[in-house]
Amino acid sequence: MGAGDVAAAGLEPDVPLPGHYWQLPLQPQGDAPFDWSKLERSLDPPDCGQCHAREYEGWRLSRHAKTFSPGLVGQLLTMDEADIGACLSCHTPLPEQQSAFLREIGGQSAREKSALDPRYGNACPSCHLRGWQRYGPPTRAGLTGKSASPIHNGAVRSQEFEKSEFCSVCHQFPSSAAVNGKPLQNTFVEWGQSRFAAEGRTCQSCHMPDRRHSWRGIHDPEMVESGLSSTVNVTTEDVRFTVANTGVGHAFPTYVAPRVTMWAVPLDREDRPLSSLAVHYTIQRQVEATSDGWIEHSDTRLAPGGTATLVLPWGGHDKARVWLQVEPDSFYHREVYPAFLREAAANSEIRKLISIADQAAENSSFRLFETVTRRPQ
Repeated sequence: MGAGDVAAAGLEPDVPLPGHYWQLPLQPQGDAPFDWSKLERSLDPPDCGQCHAREYEGWRLSRHAKTFSPGLVGQLLTMDEADIGACLSCHTPLPEQQSAFLREIGGQSAREKSALDPRYGNACPSCHLRGWQRYGPPTRAGLTGKSASPIHNGAVRSQEFEKSEFCSVCHQFPSSAAVNGKPLQNTFVEWGQSRFAAEGRTCQSCHMPDRRHSWRGIHDPEMVESGLSSTVNVTTEDVRFTVANTGVGHAFPTYVAPRVTMWAVPLDREDRPLSSLAVHYTIQRQVEATSDGWIEHSDTRLAPGGTATLVLPWGGHDKARVWLQVEPDSFYHREVYPAFLREAAANSEIRKLISIADQAAENSSFRLFETVTRRPQ
């Protein structure tokens, strides 16, 4: 499509996003144009949903809408303002949210001009609004540029919204913060080294199919299962349980928080597990925060195309159960939250919030590929 066709459609040729678009911390929006309607001046996602209902409903149920979680807030209440700002740069990126939170914990009114409740987490304007200019992906027909529509003073549509680089600002930590040569969050680099990048399959391809704002990931059993495959091979000698990363475009799991464990356990004649004979293999990047900084103990994650196999000898038994246990928030449940609970005063707001988060972390665990198999006769 030529420039004349683009202009006829009410758009200008593609305009790159401003260089400061993802310069964190983001800058405040400033004053909205005086002649805009109340709805157009709003930063609240429910107001965005008045016209963008499909996108709003997907976001509302997503992890992005929950980034300002009880666990985060409980930790923030122990930090100084500089550390709070570093965390909120991704968890609640808008300055209007951050100032509202700081005013709230300072005992002031959280609502002020252009404020946005931080409990909205990573809200619509975080990705789509800069200086009251709206930005978004190309039209469904692939058109880019600035619309001549009077709505929002014309939205700018850019191809950059469909590139993995757009997601990397929060999902790729800097190399200066590397632990054993790898940042704790290294998703963009992992993707760039995979066949998915070479094939042109972006973050959005998997996590925003058909532009759905759901961003499903490690907490979603169906999403996790779609990225893996499993096989169970049985002989008269043993059971071999194999899990392969066949569809995840980065290391599985990509972050340090999840722990994924392959399990195999013999069963007695009443199908009761003989737990003392169980075997397991952990798929995880195991790290520890020490007084001298972060250290890595092990990294057994599965790169794209990688496999892991667990072997259970039959011994004197004829039946076994195998499964994959996924604990999306293991590091928080096993390490972070217990440390905060040991220090938190009884009946404090910190203890209340961390306890809620710890229970949610424990409840996030699920099983995949559970199978009962028999020894061949």
